[in-house]
Amino acid sequence: MDAALQPVFTPELQAMLQSGWMRCRIILFSAPCGYGKTTAVAALLQGRRTATYRAGEGMPFEPLPDCEALVVENLQLLQKAEEQRALCDWLQSNPDKHLILVGRGVTPGWLMPFRFTGLLMTIDADALLFDRATTGRLLAQNAIEVSDAELTAIWQETTGYPLALALLCRHLASGERYGKAVADAVRRELFLHYEQAVYLRFEVPLRLLLLNLAPFEQFDVELAKLVSGESHVGELLGRLQRETTMLLYDGLEQCRFRPLFRSFLLWEMRQRYTVAEQNTLCSRAGLYYELREDYAHALACYSRCAEHRKVTALLIKYAEHHPGVDHFYELEEYYYALPREEVLRSPALLCGMSMVTALNLDYEQSEQWYAALQTYVSRLQRSDAEFKDAQAKLAYLDIALPQRGSKGLIEIITSVFTILTSQELQLPTFSVTSSLPSILNGGKDFSEWTRRDELLYATMRKPVETILGRDGVGIADCALCESKFEKNEEFSARLLALASRLGEIQRKGTPDIRFAAVGLLCRVQVSQGKAATALDTLQNLRDDFVETGQTRFLPNLDAMCCRIRLRLGDLDGAQIWYREKAPGSGARLRALWRYQYITSAMVQITIGEWDAALVTLAPLLEFTRYCGRTLDGLTIRLLMAICHFRQADEMWRDEFAAALDTAWDYRYIRPVAQLGAAVLPLLNACLWKGDKDYFSRLLTQTRAQTVFYPDFLRRKTALAEPLSPSEQQVLRLICHNRSNQEIGDILGIKLATVKTHVNHILQKLDVKRRSEAKDAAESLHLI
Repeated sequence: MDAALQPVFTPELQAMLQSGWMRCRIILFSAPCGYGKTTAVAALLQGRRTATYRAGEGMPFEPLPDCEALVVENLQLLQKAEEQRALCDWLQSNPDKHLILVGRGVTPGWLMPFRFTGLLMTIDADALLFDRATTGRLLAQNAIEVSDAELTAIWQETTGYPLALALLCRHLASGERYGKAVADAVRRELFLHYEQAVYLRFEVPLRLLLLNLAPFEQFDVELAKLVSGESHVGELLGRLQRETTMLLYDGLEQCRFRPLFRSFLLWEMRQRYTVAEQNTLCSRAGLYYELREDYAHALACYSRCAEHRKVTALLIKYAEHHPGVDHFYELEEYYYALPREEVLRSPALLCGMSMVTALNLDYEQSEQWYAALQTYVSRLQRSDAEFKDAQAKLAYLDIALPQRGSKGLIEIITSVFTILTSQELQLPTFSVTSSLPSILNGGKDFSEWTRRDELLYATMRKPVETILGRDGVGIADCALCESKFEKNEEFSARLLALASRLGEIQRKGTPDIRFAAVGLLCRVQVSQGKAATALDTLQNLRDDFVETGQTRFLPNLDAMCCRIRLRLGDLDGAQIWYREKAPGSGARLRALWRYQYITSAMVQITIGEWDAALVTLAPLLEFTRYCGRTLDGLTIRLLMAICHFRQADEMWRDEFAAALDTAWDYRYIRPVAQLGAAVLPLLNACLWKGDKDYFSRLLTQTRAQTVFYPDFLRRKTALAEPLSPSEQQVLRLICHNRSNQEIGDILGIKLATVKTHVNHILQKLDVKRRSEAKDAAESLHLI
């Protein structure tokens, strides 16, 4: 046997086979080419009596030698009905025997009755991939020595794909060092194998279809028909799935190729298609997406085939049809790629560039684009066809640009309302919340308005609702209720009025206002000690948003759920959000992600990473000052004060005093009190010299929240008995899936000593298995 093909498999795979052998009579190994199905079956069944038949070569099911199991290879070639019936008859007449099926396709229909009755178990491609430890064993069995870092790189590069590792072993066994050149050589060998073993075995129509679909990460039958011109697309894709499982489904209609197979198809396409032919494919796909108003994918296609005019036209069209500012992040790469001369010729693009640069905190550049739009408007005559549209873009920026804050906005809205009612211009639609669960602290910070909330409600409600259209349904009621809530004034009547309008908001308004209204109701529930109810409410809203395709709200909705989980003491759930959904620390700072940044800082504070929390929060301070974000700035200063306080850094006093001064200025109670147990020690220790009555009310509300959530933002209790330095080293290696022998080799200690450390670690973590130690260590933030 080739040294690179030694029988190596993961312990999990062996456990799966043993379990299936006991529970089922049929075990199907279903995976594409190169997953080592045949090798794995031979190794796993070693010591058992088996007989092997290959489909497509004539299968004499009778008589069979005395065996425990019949192994049928190339199941995808077993197409004749009489052969399928013969196999089923054999199974029924040999009730004490097992059937092991090996194929590249999905479970065929004629085997489905066995699956439904629990007699058939499938072992799929993912189960055949090697984990890091198994990859290391394969290399070791082939006398290949690599460093720890090289092993990690090999495993990540190959994703544990058996054929890639087998090819790599041949290179490394011949003395080559692992690096880019070897990885590229292995990839080329893989692609050549795919070409001969898979691609060239298909008829020409299926081959052409595969190449035509290669550029697309995801596709459906309609897109496949458009780009290929093939009328039998469904039939061809069905054959591909039956014979290779290289096709994966996302839902009922959307398909995608396995990543490695798609890489091969792209490589094959570049060998066989000219650049012009490749561009034609992308252009057709762009038209398909454009007709379906999927502008993001359409822009990607047009950009790929360098159709710059279509990119420009589509950006203009997209800006006209999509409210809010979320889409600017989606499309910012296309905006930044536009030639300056192209932007200067379009009011829509000038407006878009001003907003894109503002959202990336480049306010100077944003104002320059705004000035360019002003210049453009000044050159137009009122009778010009585009005058009203360009004027409307300026009015939109006056209201929507984040750096403008809310000062002077009343005058702007009044002016725009007058123009709108006289039908002189039509304002572009936009979201007032920026997909955040708040009106007061959504697209703008309206803290200034809270000083006169009743008056503004009476005088500005009609102008605001007129300007905002559907976004105005319920907005005034929600804003007034939120203002009362934040100041801890009587808001029950306003809350009932808002709740009674939720149905109307859902029918006649927008999901933006619905999210803000439901978000406020949930915050009220949390303030009343009903955090679990609030979490259920948000989960129901999330399900509805997913069902209706309103996915732009999910990042902030999930962050809000994370905050509630922190109050409920569900640190595991909060950390899942933090690991999987929180914005990366190295990513460009995004103004619209501030709610998520602040939530990340809350998690960091809870797990004791105070320096990390300060690093997360500090860049946001400039944004809050420049854009007049009072509520965000208040929350950030409070959290930074908590960090300094827990670090015994006296800086907390200045931060905290500044936060209390701001809160008192606007008579805000809730933004401080909502931090409950985290902020109560600071309130007790501070020497704030402000209004005593206000401070007393603030302290009362904070204590109430502390009673409801006594562990909010508090680090989980440490181990009763701490780990020794040696045990900490061993724990880290356990969490990196090192065996006891490997740990001993790395630390230079005896195997018996390692076992002693492991036993002590499991006892101190109060777990029974090594696999549980990692979860416990992460929960306690020991690694």
